Amino acid sequence: LNSFQMLLYRLASLSTTAIRSCQTYVGKGRPTLGIRRETINAWERRAPLAPSHVKKLTRSGVNVLIQPSNRRAHPIQDYIAAGATVREDLSDAQLIISVKQVPIDQLIPNKTYAFFSHTIKAQQDNMEMLDTILQRKIRLIDYEKIVDENGKRLVMFGKWAGNAGFIDILHGLGLRLLALGHHTPFLHVGLAHNYSDSHMAINALRDIGYEIALGKMPRSLGPLVFVFTGSGNVSQGAQELFLHLPHEFVDVSTLPKVAQKGGGPFSIKEFEKHPDRYISRFASEIAPYASVIINGVYWDARTPRLITIPDAKHLFTPVQKYDPPGCPTLPHRLVAICDISADPGGSIEFMTECTTIDKPFMIYDADFHTSSDRYGI
Repeated sequence: LNSFQMLLYRLASLSTTAIRSCQTYVGKGRPTLGIRRETINAWERRAPLAPSHVKKLTRSGVNVLIQPSNRRAHPIQDYIAAGATVREDLSDAQLIISVKQVPIDQLIPNKTYAFFSHTIKAQQDNMEMLDTILQRKIRLIDYEKIVDENGKRLVMFGKWAGNAGFIDILHGLGLRLLALGHHTPFLHVGLAHNYSDSHMAINALRDIGYEIALGKMPRSLGPLVFVFTGSGNVSQGAQELFLHLPHEFVDVSTLPKVAQKGGGPFSIKEFEKHPDRYISRFASEIAPYASVIINGVYWDARTPRLITIPDAKHLFTPVQKYDPPGCPTLPHRLVAICDISADPGGSIEFMTECTTIDKPFMIYDADFHTSSDRYGI
């Protein structure tokens, strides 16, 4: 929640004049903030504000209401100690905040809400919610659109998504390699939610890194090649944890990942303005050498895909070769993709639905373009 801290510290350090201006806006009473209970799924334990943030706000004259929840990562007692009032009804709040989307039947008319709405790309799953927000005259503040004077986002979970995604794909990689006949140290990595904090997860990575350094990987696998796409917080978060494993970086800067249609030099400025003028050569020049792809690129409908459905069929075609009994080689080099960008039908075209903590992995059949949620095995 580091980015949230930056944003809330600004709010919590408001001058007396600013608080008075806020009081003028909301009326004679104290400005009131409501914190929703997260209800999007059984696994969502996050909160938009920690008790330390609430304490700063209440000391600045802001009245904070919070819905009770035993599932929340922070105990309700800590919020009470910080000055918050526990209340189910948040209708007195001028601003109601949460991490994830609010169920349609719980949207209060004529209020201001702040949460990750997942609507800025016109995501189909959330259009009904957006229509309801308009009908009920609700003001929506989407965290994705809170930026500084230079247009840089202030509220983002990208780094943590990269951390969690990388941990999860190592767990999945261990399961998949076992299904293909190989015991590896990756089996000793748990899913991200099994670790109480990032330090425990890093210690687990260091432990398996030590095993790898001792040569406890099947020789028939050869070197595993990890490819990271994107340069933002998601990709950087994944790479941050990758550094705890024995590794060697291979420079691919000489490989033209993107080529202009019809030939011509690559221009980042032109690509940002007119991505439709470019095609991706990722699937033909990089993906064939990858064992694991961690995808963290931003994608919209105008942007060329990294891997199309026809590309996948080519990449996942088994290589016919002799395997000594008990020591099989991989059927194809690419065995795992972690699509943290989570755009169904997007940069990884055959990824048509997002996985969940309940069902964290899918096995893709490139011949029939079907997916099954088998647990890696």
